[in-house]
Amino acid sequence: MYRKLLFSFIALTLVTSAINAQNRSVRIYGSAPEYKDYAIVFRHFQNFINHQQEELFTIEVDDNGAFEFSFPLEETTYAFADIGRFRGFIYLTPGQEYHIKLPPFKPLSQSQKLNPFFKHEQVVIGILNEDSNGLNAKIRDFDQAFNRKLNKYAVKLLTTKNKSLAQGVIDSLETDFPSDNDFFREHKHFRYARLAMLASRNKEQDVIKKYFSDKPVQFNMPAYWTTFKEVFNGYCHTFFSEHHFQRALSYRSVRDSIRSRDLFHRPDFSEALALWIIYEGYHEKILSQKVALHLLKQCADNSGQKRISKTAAALHDRIGILMEGKDAPGFTLPDFSGQEKTLKDFEGKFVYLNFLHTENYACRKDMKLLEKIQEDFRQDLHIVTVVVNEDFDQAKRFLEANKNTLNWHFLYFAMQGNLINNYNVQAVPLYYLIDPHGKLVMVPAPAPGENFQDAFIDQFKKFRRELLRKNSQ
Repeated sequence: MYRKLLFSFIALTLVTSAINAQNRSVRIYGSAPEYKDYAIVFRHFQNFINHQQEELFTIEVDDNGAFEFSFPLEETTYAFADIGRFRGFIYLTPGQEYHIKLPPFKPLSQSQKLNPFFKHEQVVIGILNEDSNGLNAKIRDFDQAFNRKLNKYAVKLLTTKNKSLAQGVIDSLETDFPSDNDFFREHKHFRYARLAMLASRNKEQDVIKKYFSDKPVQFNMPAYWTTFKEVFNGYCHTFFSEHHFQRALSYRSVRDSIRSRDLFHRPDFSEALALWIIYEGYHEKILSQKVALHLLKQCADNSGQKRISKTAAALHDRIGILMEGKDAPGFTLPDFSGQEKTLKDFEGKFVYLNFLHTENYACRKDMKLLEKIQEDFRQDLHIVTVVVNEDFDQAKRFLEANKNTLNWHFLYFAMQGNLINNYNVQAVPLYYLIDPHGKLVMVPAPAPGENFQDAFIDQFKKFRRELLRKNSQ
């Protein structure tokens, strides 16, 4: 009898699990003859702090143009695929089927392929089996209406701080777009926060308390993070000016200092804000790389929030790629005469590695200062400039026209996305200092106009002292 009951229980459990798994799966299907034999990779953002991407699924288009794919999904997720010039995006909900229509295929031009900062045009992926009440259609229509209102009233809200006007705009949008879906309701909520912020004289009370304090962190919602970053842009400066840590800085001390305020009482919200403060503090040069990595490691190991731990680990890995004392990421790049150069070719001297665009005003200004640095330190320092122009010939003409003054090493990035990624080139100009053994010693290094000469002399003396110490042993 006992065995029969046990068998029945196991069978029921397996059936229930299978039904639940089926209810949580997503099916994608459709026909796109112009994409035949293509593999289209859909990704999502592992986190929206540094927009690190992870592969979600891949659809294989057969030689007739048909495709179909099913996969498990835990929660509503923003997914996207870079297809030629377009980034098609879609919100996927567990348990749903999507008959999708891909955008027309438009391949990247040669200049777009060469441009490391090219941004795909965002387009909504069509859903043929979803009507106007579907989540994607609602978000699309709402965002279009919201953006029209925002463009119309933004300046007036900003200059008059008229809260009644902001609420009136929100009320009109609520009338036109009622909520019957939790994800859509939260999406609207965080869009409305942007209007409230424009009209606010007290951001903490009008925006943080009303729109964030009691809300769970929406890890998969772009609208949440767009507004979060607008609200907390520069907050690291406020935080570290208000909190002076007497002991060694720890993740726990940052988190607890945030939680000491009632505005940030939710554990997930306070930890998300702590991560943002650490990440922003590092990029704003308030926190050193070593301290930022230490804090992120503590968060990844000790946070009680699974998503927070995962995000902290991802940020740690990203920042840690370019850690002082580690080997600088290697490369093989052509110079403008066609000869290939590797990073190892420059070993034996310090390397002032920089990423520049010849048409960028700030870069051109820095090149004038680099002339002096080259003249003063050529005996002990290689200046190596990686040119990131999308147009090779344009860059070459500029360098040839200025060859009498720009007399250091210029290399072309040659469509090497890994190089751009490995050195975290998000904007130019960008600088690193590498020692004669190929180790990163300043990440990032000061720009020429930021007293680089003194910083280099300090690093040179430090390197020489360490070399003498080792030789004397």
